[in-house]
Amino acid sequence: MTLHIRHHRLIRFCALAATVGSLGYAATLARSRADITSEGLSKLTPATEELIRSIAVERPVVVHAFVSREVPREYVEMRLRLLNLLREMEAQGGQGLTVRIIEPELHSPEAEEAMEKWNIMPRPLVDREGGRVEQMETFMGLAFVSGPREEILGFLDRGLSVEYEVARALRVVTQDKKKVVGIWRTDATIMGNFDIQSKSQQPAWRIVEELRKQYEVRSLNPKQPVPEDVDVLFVPQLPSCGQDELDNVRAYIEAGRPTLLTVDPFPLFDIRTSPKEEKLPPPGQQNDMFGGGGGGPPAEPKGDYVGLLRDMGVEWDAEKILSDSYNPHPTLDQVPKQIVFLGPRQDGSNSFAGKDASVDGLTEIVMMFGGELKPAPGWQDKFTPLLETGPTAGWALFEAMVQRHPLFGIQGPMPPRPGQLEDGREAVALPDGKPKVMAARIRGGADGEKKDRNVVVIADLDLFGNNFYAMHERGGDVDADGLDDVRFDNVTFLLNVMDGLIGDDRFVELRKRKAKYRRLATVDDLKKEERAAREAQTEAANKSAEAELGEAKKALEAAVAAIEQRGDLDETTKKIMLKSAEQAENRRLQAQTESIEREKAKAVGKVETRYQRQSREIEDRIRIASVLLPPIPALLLGGFIYLRKRRREHDAIPQTRRKGAANRGEGA
Repeated sequence: MTLHIRHHRLIRFCALAATVGSLGYAATLARSRADITSEGLSKLTPATEELIRSIAVERPVVVHAFVSREVPREYVEMRLRLLNLLREMEAQGGQGLTVRIIEPELHSPEAEEAMEKWNIMPRPLVDREGGRVEQMETFMGLAFVSGPREEILGFLDRGLSVEYEVARALRVVTQDKKKVVGIWRTDATIMGNFDIQSKSQQPAWRIVEELRKQYEVRSLNPKQPVPEDVDVLFVPQLPSCGQDELDNVRAYIEAGRPTLLTVDPFPLFDIRTSPKEEKLPPPGQQNDMFGGGGGGPPAEPKGDYVGLLRDMGVEWDAEKILSDSYNPHPTLDQVPKQIVFLGPRQDGSNSFAGKDASVDGLTEIVMMFGGELKPAPGWQDKFTPLLETGPTAGWALFEAMVQRHPLFGIQGPMPPRPGQLEDGREAVALPDGKPKVMAARIRGGADGEKKDRNVVVIADLDLFGNNFYAMHERGGDVDADGLDDVRFDNVTFLLNVMDGLIGDDRFVELRKRKAKYRRLATVDDLKKEERAAREAQTEAANKSAEAELGEAKKALEAAVAAIEQRGDLDETTKKIMLKSAEQAENRRLQAQTESIEREKAKAVGKVETRYQRQSREIEDRIRIASVLLPPIPALLLGGFIYLRKRRREHDAIPQTRRKGAANRGEGA
């Protein structure tokens, strides 16, 4: 009996469904998974796979993952990446690894377990979906347990690398002992401090909490030698140390032990800790705002930090603050030039000069009011630059950027004041076309009992401030709109430096595993052209002002010389005439300066208006293209299928039933 065509189709459909179901079930049993995305962020690296497979049954690890089912739009990708990674771990792990994925609802028993047992609290996040703004209590935390050892990740922010955070936590609970990072107590109290005057506890910098996730962090007494069990020494703001404290640092370095030194010529977190300022007195003895003493002994003098650095292979001028006109971020074009952006540039150059593992593969690092490092004589071959500016970098002296008030003390930063200081030094230096090193690694230099140095020197401390850590967590979302505006790798740089000093590079590659940061290059190029035109207009106006100032000085000098040469005037009359001539020239110069400033503002305004118009045109074109272009492939494919189907239907019609054949039959 011949089956009908419809029965054939039904049998084929059932066979296809059975085949698909069987293949899916077989794949589930085999736990085979694949990440076909271009960045492969859901795929484990070989190092992480090895770590997972090394978890033995004798020392099992249980991962409790509390991940909300509903999250704000900007966290959807992060949630998906985390769940994919956990499922991958479950698929590749042996019997020693157990992964629990819980999707707790607020006020549920699962949420109670997360909060009370593991201290994983929901974070209130803003959801802007559908034009509404509402707050969502979101869980995205993990607890890693191996016997008595626990490691808690309270919340995974969208800027963090999921695999790195998970792998680091696994390493912590499976290793026997953490490495020790000793932080030297200096005037830069990054470990926190109790303020006696306000009777409040100043919290530690957030970067310290980040270090504690991987290392044991200790606060070290600078008056005592560094303990033997400290694996790496971190000295924040070396110039604030006394001589006995510097001697302890020197002994540690010359013993060949790894050290990170920061030397900041203009610390924004507390300008009083600048190298040229006096060492701060002990807590409770600081001077009050009106200059009165605190009743205690005077602060001890600072030590010879310049000599210590020179012996370690580094020359550093404590008064020079670098600036750079290069700024690749249109949204940050109003920041001062002393905020230096370091990374791969559009002209093909790269601030990560040494290709060191601590900076290789990073996106961008920002240094704020930092200084310049140079190799000391005889140390050129042992001095490896890590971070350096471009050829557009200049500098200004510290005294040209501060003001000293008799009541309120030192104030700053101020825009650099060009000209000469009272001691005759030029306050500002224009770019000389040469890059300036801002961070360097020094290796070698053994001499007798002194072992090879293993030191990293960074000419800034503000780059590890809390603002950069917050941006690190949010993934560069400056305005909290869910979109990445910038990506700064300051936190990653510090962690990589620490790993490099200790000699443990297991996490360096993992920290780089983030979604690629893509910019609108056309708009950025337009902004670059606008900024160059604006700087050219400003430079021309400044040169005109300098020329006018020179002419005014010459006119004033000529008037003064003419008055001085007159013998028919007494000294009092001469002084009055000199004062009058000076006031007249100053009024004329002020009027000329105001005119120049008006012309400069007008020229810059024209450039800015042209940029805004062109930028809007480009953004409109991009917006229109993003709406019109995506449907085109689908429409073309649909049209092709439709035409193909019509052609096949046409070919299936018998020749005698076609319209042309029927017409011919009627004519016959």
